[in-house]
Amino acid sequence: MSQQAKLGFIGLGAMGSDLLSETVKNPKADVVALCDLEQEALDKAVAVCDNGPETYTDYRELLQRDDIDGVVVAVPQNQHAQISIDALDAGKTTYCEKPMALSVAQCETMIAAAERNEKGLMIGQVLRYIGVYRHVLELVESGEFGKAFAVRIIRSGGGWGEWVRDWRLKRETSGGLLMEINAHEIDFMLHILGEATAVSAVGSRFINHVNDYEDFITANVTFAGGGLANVTTTSCDFLGRYTGEVFLEKGTIYYDGLSATLYTVKQGEEKQEVPYGDIHPEWESGMYREMREFVEACLGEQPVTIPGEDGMRVVEVAEACYRSINEGGPVALPLPRA
Repeated sequence: MSQQAKLGFIGLGAMGSDLLSETVKNPKADVVALCDLEQEALDKAVAVCDNGPETYTDYRELLQRDDIDGVVVAVPQNQHAQISIDALDAGKTTYCEKPMALSVAQCETMIAAAERNEKGLMIGQVLRYIGVYRHVLELVESGEFGKAFAVRIIRSGGGWGEWVRDWRLKRETSGGLLMEINAHEIDFMLHILGEATAVSAVGSRFINHVNDYEDFITANVTFAGGGLANVTTTSCDFLGRYTGEVFLEKGTIYYDGLSATLYTVKQGEEKQEVPYGDIHPEWESGMYREMREFVEACLGEQPVTIPGEDGMRVVEVAEACYRSINEGGPVALPLPRA
């Protein structure tokens, strides 16, 4: 195989553009094809690349190219499954943005496509690679704070701002808050506490009537190892915040987006405070890392590092939470399969 992975990008909105910008920094990546429905998005993307990639408005034409090793799928969520399956069936190693899909059933079809074509399927759960969150995971995994037994996260905002798109305002196209936004936080919890066994969630729409789904949700999750987690998410918070706590046998880890500070304390010791900007500034950016790892998978240097099974576990928790909200009670995991 060549020393450069030849890549195609399908979807060049905000996320697709960011992924592209990080990818072109990698000397092992050669972006040869771009696809989007909007000419303006294509023009901006071409300007980011040095080698004049071909452009398409029909992703199926891009997938017909034999010279493409890998495809990055960054389209609205309701299109993730079909385009990813088509890419895998075309023999391309495939990166799909989070959330992987809008149901466990769709995730299963994607994983099946990867298996039958013997191609990697990587999911964009980038939070585990980003600064403070990566550092928290490494602190937990180090064992110096003992075993983690609970996680609590609040991620809330007042609206979409510059990220507003018509498809983000509808549950059927975006998956609502728990999938569009909190796929990251759910993955984070699962990474720390392991296998989820049940969820209980409540939610409603109070003031954000631009969306057709809940603007305030709080969900409790139980885990096979006895752990507990809570995530609260909103699009009706005028202050806006992003905080998280990990409770462990020998200490507590707390991060606060408002103060941009990580707080840690071990039993019997003084509290430590570290500004976000001082947390491993030498680390590569999370998005560059995930794209680097995807390129390495395309070149056959390693398997995909965040496989479809990880993405499906996230979708399953979110789907179960919505069922809990609708049914008014707890929902056991795993969800029944057809």
